[in-house]
Amino acid sequence: MLRSIFNALRYYCINTSFHGLRFIAEGERHWTERLLWLTLCLISWLGSGMLISSSWDSFQTNAVSFVVETSYLNTNTTFPSISVCEEGNMQKIYDISQEIWGVDHDNNLDEILKELSYFRGEVYYLKEFCFSGDLDCPKDNFYDLINKARSNCSEIFNACFWKSKPFDCCTHFVKTETELGPCYMFSSNNERKLWKNGDPSHIITVSSMKSGLAMLSLQINVPGQIYIHSESELPYLNTLSTDILKIFQTPRDYKHAFAVTDVENPPEVRELSIHQRKCRFPEENYLEIADVYAYSSCEVDCRKKEQLRLCNCSSHLMPKTPESEKCDLDGILCLNNNVAEYIGQKTKWGDNIGLLCDCLPACNDAQYNTVTSTSKESTNNYSTIEIFLDRLPSERYKRNVVRTRLDLVVSMGGAAGLFVGASLLSFVEIFYFFILRTHKSEKYDDNDQTNVKTDSEENVLARSDQFSFTRTASNLNRNELIIRHPFIPQQTLFL
Repeated sequence: MLRSIFNALRYYCINTSFHGLRFIAEGERHWTERLLWLTLCLISWLGSGMLISSSWDSFQTNAVSFVVETSYLNTNTTFPSISVCEEGNMQKIYDISQEIWGVDHDNNLDEILKELSYFRGEVYYLKEFCFSGDLDCPKDNFYDLINKARSNCSEIFNACFWKSKPFDCCTHFVKTETELGPCYMFSSNNERKLWKNGDPSHIITVSSMKSGLAMLSLQINVPGQIYIHSESELPYLNTLSTDILKIFQTPRDYKHAFAVTDVENPPEVRELSIHQRKCRFPEENYLEIADVYAYSSCEVDCRKKEQLRLCNCSSHLMPKTPESEKCDLDGILCLNNNVAEYIGQKTKWGDNIGLLCDCLPACNDAQYNTVTSTSKESTNNYSTIEIFLDRLPSERYKRNVVRTRLDLVVSMGGAAGLFVGASLLSFVEIFYFFILRTHKSEKYDDNDQTNVKTDSEENVLARSDQFSFTRTASNLNRNELIIRHPFIPQQTLFL
C-alpha cells in the first residue's frame, strides 16, 4: 500500500508543472543531485509562502490609507446635527413635585426627582433618603415621571431661524431618545425625510460657494446642553466637552463658530471587510439601541450590556429598552454603587476601572472643530444661540484603497510563479491527479512504467510532430520504441 502511494506520488512529481520536482523523483538521478534539488525546492516553496503570507497580511491590515485632499473647492458641506437636551431645570422640578406631593412636601423629594429625571449614574439623595424609610419615594415606572418633569418641545424653544429666516422648531427638531433622556435633534437626515414627504418647509442644510455659509439661530427658554455632532451620532455620557455648548439658567447670548473636515469614501471602500477598513457604515448596524450604526451608539449599547451584567437591569433612560430590563429603585441603587465600572472608559492596556468597548468609528463621520465660542449676558428672558460655519472647508480626508482583491491575486500569483513556476492550473492538477485519477484505480509500480516518460523519450518525442511513436505493450524493454511514418519504413529505435 505504501509503495503504491509512493509510486503514485513519484509519477505526479515527474509530470507536474511545478518546477524542480521531477528532478527529485526521476530514478536515474544521483542522490546528491536529488538532495540539491530538494533543498532548492524547499527554499523556493518557503520563499513563496513567506511572500504570499506577507501579501495576505498587508491586504488584511493595510488595505486602506488616509490622505488629505486640498484640491476640491466645489464640494457641498452638510451642516452638523444639533441636539438640544434639557439639563437641571429646577423650576420645572419644583412645579411637578408640588403637583405630585403637594405644596408642603419635603424638599429632598425635589432633589430625588432631579436625580431620576437627569440620571447620570449617581444618586446621592435617593440613596440617603429612599432606603431609610424617611420618604415615600417612587419605586418604579420612572419614565412616566420623567416625561412630566422634562419640558416638551414648545416649552424648550421660543423661536428658531435658519439663515435669519424663521421656521417651526417642533417640526424640524425631532424628539430623540438618548441615554441622557429625551433630546430634540435638528439633522440633515430629518430634512431629507421632510423633502421626500413633499413638505415645503424642509431646509436645505448644505453649504457651498453658491449657497454660502449656514447659520442656525435658536431662542431657548430652559437651561440645557447643546450637542454638535455628525448625522448618525447621538448625545451620550462620554461626549467630549468641546462638542457641548452649555446653556445656563440665567439668559445669555451665545455665538459658536465651527469648522468642518469631511471624509470621503470611494465605492471601493465598501468592498472591503469591516476588519480591513476599520470602520462601519451606518447601514452596517448590529446594535440593539439604535437603528443605524454610530460610535456613540456602540458605546451606549456596550454600557447597557455592562449594566445588565452588573445589576441585571439597565438605566431607565436607556433608549429602545423594554420595561422588563429597566431598573427599579433597587436597580438604581446598584447602578450608583457600580458607577465607576460603566461610566468611565479605559483602554485594553490600561489598569484603571472603566468600560472597555470594541467600537469602531463610523466611516462617513465628519469632524467638527470649535473655532470660537463666546457668550454675554442677555437682556431677554430667554437665551439666544447662534451656531454657524466659520468658513468653507479647504481640505478633507479621503480613504484610498491601496490593496484590492485584484492586487492580492496578482501578488500571490506572482510569488507562486516566481519561486515555484506555479499557475492556477498547477493547483488544479493536484485535484485532478489525486482525486479524479485515483478513482480510476491506476497502478504505478517500478515494473510498469508505461505512464512515466524518461528524458530520452521526451527528447525523441520533441524532435518532430510529424512522427508517430508507439510502444509495444508486450515488450518489456522500456527503452524500445517503434517509429511509424507514412513515407518511412517502420523502424525500431533502441534508446
